[in-house]
Amino acid sequence: MSQKQLALLSLVVAAALSACSQPKEDAIVQTDADSQKIEVPGVSIETKGDASTVVTSDETEITITGNKSVQTRACTGQDVQMQGDDNQATFTGSCKELYVIGGRNTVTLENVEAIQVTGDDNTVRWRGTEPQVTNIGKGNTIAKAE
Repeated sequence: MSQKQLALLSLVVAAALSACSQPKEDAIVQTDADSQKIEVPGVSIETKGDASTVVTSDETEITITGNKSVQTRACTGQDVQMQGDDNQATFTGSCKELYVIGGRNTVTLENVEAIQVTGDDNTVRWRGTEPQVTNIGKGNTIAKAE
């Protein structure tokens, strides 16, 4: 199954599950020639070209799963988990812990207490006080933003 087929399947399954539990007025569906996006409270599913992303969030965790996505999200003390390759994400506010699993991801945070990177060739930059850092991989850059 190709990445695009898997993304579309995820989109359909999530939309069907969300439709069962959410009032229809809470769902936002956007489609155009090369992209689809469905949002319900706490879940966003998006495909665009060969990029696909599922984002879930609640008061304890923000999870971004996918490849080649570009995200900007607000942190209000949650843990953040990013899984996939070639993603770009910016987090405003204060995050508790960041976990990056994958390769060639770029993440910028305003404030974070701890960073754990598992994978290769990732770049993580923060702006606040220096967090605790765990780097499991090769070619990762984890540093304070200038």
